[in-house]
Amino acid sequence: MQKGKRVACIEATAIVALSMVQAAVAHAEDEVVVNTNPAASRIALADVLNVKPVVNVLLPPDTSAIMPSTDAGPYAPGVMTPDGIVSQAQARAYGSFGIPYTSGRVQDGNQSAGGTTTANYLSTTYPYRTIGRLTFSAGYCTASLIRRSVLVTAAHCIQTFGSGNSLFSNWQFIPGYYGASGATSAQIAPYGTWTWGGLVRPSSWANGTDTGSGSARNNDIAVIAVAKNSSNQFIGDIVGYLNYGWNNYSFVSSSKTGNLQTAAVTTLGYPALLDGGAIMQRTDGPTYTTTVSGASQLWQGSNLTGGASGGPWIVNFRARDAALSGGAVAGSSPNLAIIGVTSWGSSDPNAPKDNYASQFRQNAQYPNASYGNYGSGNIASLLNTLCSSAAPGGGTFASQGYCN
Repeated sequence: MQKGKRVACIEATAIVALSMVQAAVAHAEDEVVVNTNPAASRIALADVLNVKPVVNVLLPPDTSAIMPSTDAGPYAPGVMTPDGIVSQAQARAYGSFGIPYTSGRVQDGNQSAGGTTTANYLSTTYPYRTIGRLTFSAGYCTASLIRRSVLVTAAHCIQTFGSGNSLFSNWQFIPGYYGASGATSAQIAPYGTWTWGGLVRPSSWANGTDTGSGSARNNDIAVIAVAKNSSNQFIGDIVGYLNYGWNNYSFVSSSKTGNLQTAAVTTLGYPALLDGGAIMQRTDGPTYTTTVSGASQLWQGSNLTGGASGGPWIVNFRARDAALSGGAVAGSSPNLAIIGVTSWGSSDPNAPKDNYASQFRQNAQYPNASYGNYGSGNIASLLNTLCSSAAPGGGTFASQGYCN
């Protein structure tokens, strides 16, 4: 509405009748707009897709010198709570570095944890169903498929750091796991339970020499071959599998991000302190590269606690690609890819939360830029070692099709 013009009502004659009513005191020159003809005809459904988009005819300003704001502003932040109370309390959905994130269940349909009629639907769709609970003799972690029948998880889900040849045992993977109260067996394990056929963890993890200190290590990652089921099927042929990237794939550094290496990352897992580890959880937010005690780490605000270990950190997370038009392109780093797995994080679940991942990259233990056909650095070396090793039934895991 142009300044100075006062309109009391309009008659709707196009797509949808307007209803814009402000109950509170408005700006001095604002007016309530009332639809006087709610029965007006609408565009036929078949013609809706032919309606052209409206474009702002004002030219955009120059943004080349824009910098992020560092001032919180002169006014107190506020939020309207679900019960209608205005609150000025600060949320704690950020890490100690001030990294914001969102967190929520991977759940659809009935949104109560106990409502299992359709609530597990989302976790059975791709790409969520490539992620699941990895149970073994010491407890459980999270894992995800990165090849036709190969999982990636954390090395500390294979053995305790520096424990040599003393490994945990009996690894089993349940893709799309949903164990909320009242869930049926078909919902708990919608694609069955799969056993392991072989694994590789870093020797530097096994012998306790991996670069870093405490839980911050270069190579808290491991890969596991998943054995075929009783019908001789590969798990990836049923649920699909994800991609992986290395060496800062999809990260950018610019003045717009404070010249920090930054990526938009989605992290998934089954943390025990959220829904008792029964429901897959998801966090989304910016992630940074950093070094902790000499170890190359990814750093994200997140409240995914124990049980989420080994869960994937994914860039460009999405289920489907849009059809682009008007000369639009997806960008230089558009591929959905795992770039690390959850390794460790803040121990206090009620404090501002940070999580860390051993980054998929070249480092002191895995310096090569090429390991077979599997890429660079630690993730590629582990895959190359696994896939070129002997598999049950003869041949290698690669020649049998596990590593496609």
